[in-house]
Amino acid sequence: MKRLVVALAFLVAGCGAIPGLGSDGRKHDQLVRYAQCLRQQGIQVADPPPGEDSFHVDARGVPKDRFDAAMKTCKKYAPQEEPPSAEDLDRMRKTAACLRRNGVEASDPTVADPGIRVGAPPPGKDLDAIMTACRKEVGE
Repeated sequence: MKRLVVALAFLVAGCGAIPGLGSDGRKHDQLVRYAQCLRQQGIQVADPPPGEDSFHVDARGVPKDRFDAAMKTCKKYAPQEEPPSAEDLDRMRKTAACLRRNGVEASDPTVADPGIRVGAPPPGKDLDAIMTACRKEVGE
């Protein structure tokens, strides 16, 4: 199963991807419902493109309590995932380390919580560009 790094903003700013369950129609529809729910809660989320198993979350400027409330409200639509493999977890930890080397606060993922929570990039730096460079560095 292809894994994507979950990078949800819990700090000042951030963008990221919510991994899904694959590209079949039923699973894609579930991700669309999840994205719609998050939008209704004021979180900027685009619907996943057809055949994709992820979508991007832009929580820049969203207070942590509001973001947490939106995630709780929409939890019933959230995709259920298998725990990450040791290889996936290692790659996600390397991505988090790369983000930190580039000045972005990033949590280390665990089996129980396989996401990477990211903060704002350093002034004048672009989080998307840093994330792209880190994913390339670790081979995602």
